[in-house]
Amino acid sequence: MAEMLNENFNLLRQLFSDCLAAKSNPANTKIDLDEKLKLGSLLFVLIKKINRMVKYKVRAGREELQSQKSLVDNNRLHLQNLLYEVNYLKREIRHCYQFKSQDEDIDICEPDSGEVNELESSHKQRIARLERELTLRKQLSDDCAKLLNAKTKVFHEIITKMENLATFAPSLRTLLKATKPLQEALQLPLEQIWKLDYKVHLLPPSLYLAYVNLRLIEMEDIHFKINVMGSEDEVKNYEAERKQTDITSLEKDQFFQPHPLYLQMKIQDPDFMYDSIVVNFYNFPLLDVVTGYCDIGFNESNIAITESNLLQDFLKYICENDVGEIMPYAEINLKIEKQNLTTEEFYEYLGLRNLGKPYRWVQEVCGTSSLNTPKSTNSQNQKIKEFAADVVKRIKLYWNSRLCLSTQIKAFMNKNLDNYMDGKAPNCKPNCSLVQWSALNWEEYEANTTTMRYIEEELVDASFSFYRAVVVFSSAKMECLISISNKYPHNAPLWVITVHWNGHHNALNNSSIKFMEHWTNSLCDSKNTPDLLAAQLLRTMYSFDIFLETEGPLYQPLEYNKEKSFIKSFSKRTRVRPYKRISSGANNYFKQ
Repeated sequence: MAEMLNENFNLLRQLFSDCLAAKSNPANTKIDLDEKLKLGSLLFVLIKKINRMVKYKVRAGREELQSQKSLVDNNRLHLQNLLYEVNYLKREIRHCYQFKSQDEDIDICEPDSGEVNELESSHKQRIARLERELTLRKQLSDDCAKLLNAKTKVFHEIITKMENLATFAPSLRTLLKATKPLQEALQLPLEQIWKLDYKVHLLPPSLYLAYVNLRLIEMEDIHFKINVMGSEDEVKNYEAERKQTDITSLEKDQFFQPHPLYLQMKIQDPDFMYDSIVVNFYNFPLLDVVTGYCDIGFNESNIAITESNLLQDFLKYICENDVGEIMPYAEINLKIEKQNLTTEEFYEYLGLRNLGKPYRWVQEVCGTSSLNTPKSTNSQNQKIKEFAADVVKRIKLYWNSRLCLSTQIKAFMNKNLDNYMDGKAPNCKPNCSLVQWSALNWEEYEANTTTMRYIEEELVDASFSFYRAVVVFSSAKMECLISISNKYPHNAPLWVITVHWNGHHNALNNSSIKFMEHWTNSLCDSKNTPDLLAAQLLRTMYSFDIFLETEGPLYQPLEYNKEKSFIKSFSKRTRVRPYKRISSGANNYFKQ
């Protein structure tokens, strides 16, 4: 088509040239101008035809191109849809692999062996189990509905009975008021017992368990009393305050605040009815710990005895290695640290308010475990009951031994040994006399050089009670330093003896004094008797008499008369020659 168009254009150009030549030279007759014009017209028509054909083909090509473009767009869109579908399916497959059914978190009953064939797929077995589980749950739901209906019915019955009982309250009050004279005549404080029972049920679980076990002891011992102290209104205010306050925002005094109700255990001595010991048990709910505090009560004639420090820190020595200086459980320290407080602050709080110390034996009596929760099994409750009875017994024994010790010290301070000389022959009483018995402090005892051997061997420390006894016989004086352990009479007192007569004689420079100390400190036959200290004092005084009468002839002038001496009467009773070894004869004498 293009070649044809070019060829026509060339012919038309030649024709225009010929026509121009003919017009410029009219004389030239060889050129037929009309023929040329006709030919030119035909060429124009042909060119126009060709032009239309070219435009038609261009339009047809464009239409074809547009149709192909539409086809490509459709194919591309279809491809994108397919790719999206592929991605969606992959995502769904991935979700299916990651899917976790809710039935995987529940326990499903195994189906009966006859319900599912062993050859079936695990999926079918799972469906069978789910269907069985659904059936069982529907059955349980029906049973639950029936029980709820029964519960509602019983609840309405209880309400009805409570309403009936409420109508009896005025009549009961009138009856109680009318029977008050009878209660007083029969000494039946029913109202006090009822109020106490109500307060008991307001106790924390640990104190409640301790009260129940100690109440059984009270029923068997008339000298033992257990009571609940505190106000019911304070309990209500305390519980309301705890509900409204966030534990993390509590101050130190609020965090360490004990429960308003506490137990008071009182033990009276049957021989000294005005002397008693009171032990209080305080519960700290936020710490889950119980403390014990001891208060000693003496009659007026024994007030001076309390100043001798014999009964200080009484509860420290109830159980071995339990002095209350460390927390019984590590969880308590963690709770205190979470409040940005320290155990020293807790002990300071207890000391300022006389709330005692957290002894381990107190936790056992109150039934708290290492998790600080009350124990509940029958065997554990029985162990707690037996331990509580054992603790009360230990407190009584320790209390009685300290009372007897106080009585002995009071007699020594008054220089009265007659009660401890009963049963001995008049001629067997010591010739020497007790002229002084006074208390010492640790610094005074430690300053004496003769006591250093006991201190270095850790047989004596600052927790002991210290006394000084002075015994005289004529011009001779014996000074005794006595250290009494808080575990008396299980641990016998230790005596340090110094004799001032013709010099200073002690265990460091005189073997006789060393033997005298050993003889006094080794008093074992009476070790567990209440009068151990008095027996030691008498033995020391006898030793002093023997020492003077055996050592007297060695010094001039002769001060002691053997004819009237203690050793002469001692020799007659024991049939031992006066100048035989004193240790053997003295031991035989005291065995008699």
